Amino acid sequence: MLEEKNDLDLQTEYAALLEEVGQLRRENKKLDREMRNQKRFLDKVTLTIEAKDALGKALTVENAKQKSYTKMLLKNCPSIIILLDTQGRVVMSTAALLNAMDVPNFDYIKGKHYEEVLSQYLEPESMGVLRENFEDKLSVNTVKDFDVQADFGLTGEVRFFGGQLLRLEERGVNSGNLLLMTDVTDLLREKQKAESANQAKSQFLATMSHEIRTPMNAIMGIGEILSRSKLDDYQKKYIDDIRNSSASLLTIINDLLDFSKIESRKMEMVNDDYDLHTMLDHLKSMFSVLCKDKGLKLYWEQRQDLPRWIYGDDSRVRQVLTNILSNAVKYTPGGGIRFMASLEGEELCFCIQDSGIGIREEDREKLFKPFEQLDLRKNRGVVGTGLGLAICDKLCILMGGRLSLSSIYGEGSTFFIHIPYVEGKSSEEKDQEELLEFQAPYAEVLVVDDIEVNLMVAEAMLTIFGISPDLASGGLEAVKMAQQKNYDVIFMDQMMPGMDGLEATALIRESNAYNKTVPVVALSANAVSGAAEMFADAQMNDFLAKPIEIEALNRCLRKWLPQGMIQNPPLRTSTSDID
Repeated sequence: MLEEKNDLDLQTEYAALLEEVGQLRRENKKLDREMRNQKRFLDKVTLTIEAKDALGKALTVENAKQKSYTKMLLKNCPSIIILLDTQGRVVMSTAALLNAMDVPNFDYIKGKHYEEVLSQYLEPESMGVLRENFEDKLSVNTVKDFDVQADFGLTGEVRFFGGQLLRLEERGVNSGNLLLMTDVTDLLREKQKAESANQAKSQFLATMSHEIRTPMNAIMGIGEILSRSKLDDYQKKYIDDIRNSSASLLTIINDLLDFSKIESRKMEMVNDDYDLHTMLDHLKSMFSVLCKDKGLKLYWEQRQDLPRWIYGDDSRVRQVLTNILSNAVKYTPGGGIRFMASLEGEELCFCIQDSGIGIREEDREKLFKPFEQLDLRKNRGVVGTGLGLAICDKLCILMGGRLSLSSIYGEGSTFFIHIPYVEGKSSEEKDQEELLEFQAPYAEVLVVDDIEVNLMVAEAMLTIFGISPDLASGGLEAVKMAQQKNYDVIFMDQMMPGMDGLEATALIRESNAYNKTVPVVALSANAVSGAAEMFADAQMNDFLAKPIEIEALNRCLRKWLPQGMIQNPPLRTSTSDID
């Protein structure tokens, strides 16, 4: 019995021990899991610390680089840059300021007010400008631009600076101001030199224009008058040769002046309604003769849909077409020339094709450059300035169009001209009336010129309109004559010795009430850019360029003579209207 009891106790104790062992195993597993979690956490902490250390090292290196770059910028920046706090005290500056002031280091100016630092170097007026802009900057969030004068070396040499003041903000709060000063003295001097050179060039062109156009006025004017007289066939041919040669010389002169205007960006388009068909008819007639004289065939094609009335600058369109057609004639020794005009979409398209010498591939870049002539060996006999195509290219661009070409060396070239099409209004009757030569026998006209042959030409041209003008050989004589007689129109030469046309006009305007409004038309061989504006400023009403063209004189007289004095001839009736 006792043994059974002992066995039962042993079994109970053994079961209890097994339970404790199981409990210990479970706790050991739990502890093991916790240990693994702790290890993973410690590993993460270790990695974080290592990453932080690496980042710290990288930031230290980057900060060192940034500081190095900042020092490099402050040391080498050529402009004066000053960082000011909200009260105007110096926080930082470029070395350019220290070098300009000849101070050894930044500590000499650190923390000082900008007025204390700059007042001894800036001109008093410039200091006032800077102070005014700084005060404005405290309330206005914009960049302020201004100009100042300073003598940082205190040597008496004042230099010019372009200044900017910029307000610095951080999260909408004013955190300081940035002052930038750039020395523009040398730039201004170079600009003045360039302007002086340009002015000298313009003056040279004006003088040359006057000197060349003055005898051209006589040659072309006398040629025009003689062409209206009774001549035999040989005399007509000689006169035509004189007029054509004069026109060629005038084209060269105009090319030089046009290129100068384009180069100085003073070329302006004068847009108006014009008759494209009539223009092309005139070109066809002119180049038919030129081609015939050279033994070339001219093929002329105008599409049926080509509009008649165009709005644009007809003189520039004619100039481009004339120049390229003239080149085609000059550079085509045999064969023919083909001209085509059409409307393609919203563009007027002109195509000029020749069977001439063509253009080499390597020469095409030079083609639209000024003063360039290609293949001089082959073109020894061709005369020109080398400006024509350069001008044509720029004129096409000014008109919103383009000029291009296709060429095969030895076979010929084709030029393509594209100009935007703007529909014009028909003014057929008006144009016909303007071109008719009228009579104004009762008109009182005064012509002023110091060159006797110019007076003779002007007088002869005016007699075509039935006008017998009074003639004055100088400005002073013109003033006296205008005081004694009320003229309907005064034609006044610009460049005259003694009293020039501008001074004479001013005195005529002041002479009496009538002369305050009398039309004064400038006669000038000065056709450079700005001439028309100069005459308008001198109280002149209009401007006729020398050599004087009969059509231009016609329009001028129609414009300024009292309408009651103009006697129009009856309109001619075409043969198709006769029964």
